[in-house]
Amino acid sequence: MNRLDKCIKINFRMVSNEIGIMCVAGGAMCLCFLSLIMLIIIPVLAIVQLVFTVKMYKKLFYTGLYGETALLYQSLPVTWEEMTVSRIFTAGTGNLMAQLVTFICMAAGAGLSSFGEEFADIFFKAWSMTLETSGFQTLVPLNLLAAAASIYRMSAFILMAIVLYNSRPAGKRGDWSRVAAFVIGGAVHVAISSIDDLLHFLGAPMTSLWVPVLCMAIDIVLTVVFYRVTVRKLYTCYALN
Repeated sequence: MNRLDKCIKINFRMVSNEIGIMCVAGGAMCLCFLSLIMLIIIPVLAIVQLVFTVKMYKKLFYTGLYGETALLYQSLPVTWEEMTVSRIFTAGTGNLMAQLVTFICMAAGAGLSSFGEEFADIFFKAWSMTLETSGFQTLVPLNLLAAAASIYRMSAFILMAIVLYNSRPAGKRGDWSRVAAFVIGGAVHVAISSIDDLLHFLGAPMTSLWVPVLCMAIDIVLTVVFYRVTVRKLYTCYALN
C-alpha cells in the first residue's frame, strides 16, 4: 500500500498543473453569471478545461507509458497492477475535482445573478432527477455517485484503449488505424454512457431509484474489467516486473 501511495503522489505531481487549470477554468465560470456579457466566455473556459483534461490523460496514459518518461516510470519498484490502478485513480480524481468545482461554482454564480435563476433550474435538472413526491431531491446523491463512478470507468476505458492500441505491431498503427481506433473507442464510450438513457427509453420512470444504482454498479464492474484487461495486456507485451 505504501508503494501505491507513492505512485499516486508521483502521478498527481506529474499532472498537478493540468488539474489546477481544469479547476480554475471551471471555477471561473461562476463569474460569467454575474454579467450577461461575460456569458460568451463560458464556451472558451469549457474548451480550456477540455484541452487540459486531454493533456492530463495524455501525460498519465501515454507519455508515462510510451513517451519520453516511460523508462523512468517503468523503472519504479511497482507492479503493473499498482501502476495501472494509480493512473486510473489519479485521472479519475483529477477529472472529478474539476467537475465538482465547475458544478459548485456555476451553481453559485447562477444563484448570485438576477437572470441566472432560470438557467440554474435547467442546470440542476440536467445534473440530477428530482423526485417530486418526496419534497426534496432524493436522487441527487445517487446521481452524483453514479456520475463519479462513470468518471473512473471512463478513465479505465481510455487507459485500456490506449494500451490495446499501442500493443499492436508498429506496422499496423498507421493514420487510418488511429482514426478507426478513435471512432470505435468513442462509439463504445458513448454506448456505455447512454445506459441510463436506454433504461428510460425502455420504460424506466425518470424518478426510479434503481436506475442510478444499476448504472453505478455497471460502471464499477466495467472499471474492474477494464483494469484487469489493461494489466493483463501490459504483462503480456511489456512484462518488465
